[in-house]
Amino acid sequence: MKKFILFFAIIASAASCASEKKQASASEGNGNGTTSHVVIGGENTKTTAETTTVATKTDKIFLEQTNSDGSVKTFEDVLAQYKGKVIYVDFWASWCPPCRGEMPNSQKLHTQFEGKDVVFLYVSFDRAAAAWKNGIEKMDIKGVHYFPASEANRAVSSKYGISGIPRYMLVDKTGKVINENAPRPSSGQVIAGLINQYL
Repeated sequence: MKKFILFFAIIASAASCASEKKQASASEGNGNGTTSHVVIGGENTKTTAETTTVATKTDKIFLEQTNSDGSVKTFEDVLAQYKGKVIYVDFWASWCPPCRGEMPNSQKLHTQFEGKDVVFLYVSFDRAAAAWKNGIEKMDIKGVHYFPASEANRAVSSKYGISGIPRYMLVDKTGKVINENAPRPSSGQVIAGLINQYL
């Protein structure tokens, strides 16, 4: 009988640990611990090298994948374009439910800092340009949009330890990354306060 009770105690303990691990994983990189993230797959191959230089609306800017010399544009190249402004980076994908869930709060934050020296940069982990553009249009995501070449995405993921999305980053006016795992838009005044701190 004692062995039987001990067996069930071990099973209950293991289930409790698994539950705690799941909850910890769900709140990683979160401003308020209520939204989960999606793990990025090992393969992030893009089937096209499509780029767009003209915004579909005046409040959306689409960045090319390459520099003027034809080299692949890195994440650092993109950040360099916006030196002198605070940059709030959103690593996302249209297929990611938690990413989509954060977008209404992201757009509220965008509106809150309208006219100030803040750039909202959306870096896509989508595998196809059509899905990326459709997601932006469907959710009416204002800001600066970048659909990197697969090698650029792999490089930034490796450098900053990005294993899941959504993931957020804060960059100061000098171009220095000051928070590699910044609070989410849903954290409200937490992220707004951090942005204000660097303006």
